[in-house]
Amino acid sequence: MRDQGPQLPTCLTTYELLSGGSTGWVFRVADGIALKYCLYERFINFQIENESYDAFQPRNPPPSIMQSFLRLPGINFMPLMAGSLQERIYSNQVRDVGKPRCLKVLRIEPTTTIGQWAAKFASAIAWLESLGLAHGDLRPANLLLDQHDHVKLADFDSAAKMGSMNPGNGAPWVRLRECDGGGSFGFYDACSEQFAFASILHNLTTGIELYEDEGPEALDLLKALVFPELGGSPLDKLTVKCWMGEFASLADLATAAGRLDGAEGAKSGTKFDDEYMNTMKAQCQELLEGKLAGIQFAIVGAEEGKRDSQ
Repeated sequence: MRDQGPQLPTCLTTYELLSGGSTGWVFRVADGIALKYCLYERFINFQIENESYDAFQPRNPPPSIMQSFLRLPGINFMPLMAGSLQERIYSNQVRDVGKPRCLKVLRIEPTTTIGQWAAKFASAIAWLESLGLAHGDLRPANLLLDQHDHVKLADFDSAAKMGSMNPGNGAPWVRLRECDGGGSFGFYDACSEQFAFASILHNLTTGIELYEDEGPEALDLLKALVFPELGGSPLDKLTVKCWMGEFASLADLATAAGRLDGAEGAKSGTKFDDEYMNTMKAQCQELLEGKLAGIQFAIVGAEEGKRDSQ
């Protein structure tokens, strides 16, 4: 239940709710603008994401990294996206809503499209690696698609330093690893990130999530490096290499992904220039002074709630 903290601000209830994730609700608040509002109990994680955007902005992130117009405690104004990779995958399936699970795959995206997404996605995590960071929560729901079908890596609330302890994630985006002092999931490194990359690539090339029906046993299968037999296509070969952790760095992975069919299209993408970013930031500030006047986040209460839960 998410009723431990203050209710959603009244000014947001009139806007279209686009999604609800682990750290916040996302609303459409204007043409081209989405607002992410923090869940009361996830303020610390939300601020990790906001601070990540603060760090990214002066470092010239690639088009495959999501941008942010304006950030305040518990609030983030971002470009409005068309959807997520997870939504695209689900739209190509017949799903059992009750489980939930895939009953039938209706369509697989073209090989060149998958190659383009893979190249963009790989360039994003390689760029994070160049900053000494791991995304920490790589999965289709955190890869967004813009109106031109370009993929963007988003949701940086789990971003962490390379070499720090990996608290884990759900299968198949992580596997149990026996590392001295690293806990059950080891440390964030090139292996942990490329493993998630491989599972996402498998999701795209087969249309189904790896071991979706296996439940808790999926982690045991992944720990033992038990994978379904794949074909000999470049996408399949790249998937297996990443599952096995064969790339010493994510930069090496990005180089390999750049040779896939369709990867040439990854060189293009939607990245907003400073003039556009400043214009949209001004619009966000106008919203804060107008329709969203009075919106704020109960920072003190959220921090106390976080400490009480530890």
